[in-house]
Amino acid sequence: MSKIFELFGYRLDQWNEAAAANLAQAHCPFMNGECDGGGNRYSSAINLDEHPALKTKVPNKKIIQCGVCSLQLHTGEQPWIVCPRRLLSVKYGNLSAYQAEVRQKISTYAGLTGKMNYKAWSEVKIKTEVSNDEDEAKTFDYTFDYVIAGTGRKKVDEAAKLLEMSPAVVRKTAESSGFTLAARDGADWIDDFPTDPLIIIEVMTSSTSGGNKRDRTQIAQACEDAILNGMKHNGPGINYRQVWARMVSQLIVKSQVALAWGGKTIWLVQDVLADYISKSTALRLPEYLAETLNEVNILQAGYGNAIIGQANGPIELTGTKLFSGPIAESEGGTAAKGFIDIVKIGAPPPKKQIWKSLLHKPPLGSWTVS
Repeated sequence: MSKIFELFGYRLDQWNEAAAANLAQAHCPFMNGECDGGGNRYSSAINLDEHPALKTKVPNKKIIQCGVCSLQLHTGEQPWIVCPRRLLSVKYGNLSAYQAEVRQKISTYAGLTGKMNYKAWSEVKIKTEVSNDEDEAKTFDYTFDYVIAGTGRKKVDEAAKLLEMSPAVVRKTAESSGFTLAARDGADWIDDFPTDPLIIIEVMTSSTSGGNKRDRTQIAQACEDAILNGMKHNGPGINYRQVWARMVSQLIVKSQVALAWGGKTIWLVQDVLADYISKSTALRLPEYLAETLNEVNILQAGYGNAIIGQANGPIELTGTKLFSGPIAESEGGTAAKGFIDIVKIGAPPPKKQIWKSLLHKPPLGSWTVS
């Protein structure tokens, strides 16, 4: 049965006073702030006023988000990360010591150095109409988890021309967004206007199955029971196919758009998810082990041997590997291969499997041809 491996950043099977004190503040050590449930679990928030026993554990909060970082499906196996903040968080500008290796590897592969100032943005949404080479109208509607860009000085008038906005609107927008404006040489400047290099970071973690209310395996129920009873709880499962579907639907598009902008996209995934991708699609990631970025880039990290033995606090993810390669490449005029293989089937099952499945499922009825 699935169990919560990490609760609000701490191993549940090695709960201690530091973990209890952290829980009392509903603190996320990876965000360096209050847990937000990964940003997508608001419907699973827990109202502590309705749970007096939980209130004693988190006395100064009225509502908390489900602080489930990871799940362990079987004892001794590598846990599955189910919260994107566990893998990487740059929320509120707070940088966690437990994600130092991941950030360092991203900086190294992206060529970011101490000679330039960079800023990070989260949940950057672009919805716009564009035209392709055939002058057909197309819609681009995507949100980027994080965008890292350099900064530099730019005159407000130049920024207005670039963005096709009025100087007054650019100035007002920059001020409201916290940019630094200065008057210099008879002109208004934005001293930290975004510029190249441009790096998009997409954080892909596993999804949980819906769970069963009767068995208390829904994620909010599992969180409540873990807070009160420690390891005596039941956790939800992992929805592998949903993870794969979400990633496949965006991997090529977000990689292409960064290339079109002269930048790169880096997909950050856990090693067990990378293994699952290799096993369930035609893409064999180990064949793309690299030291430099290419058109498509997947950076993996994991717990490694850190799940063995005693953990004094939150575990830092290590063992990073970069898998990088072209979207598609031709080999002597034959069929293209590359990261496009992620949308292809790994291997078709024998036809007898469909007959077996049909045999084990009652038919709905007859299909009548009219």
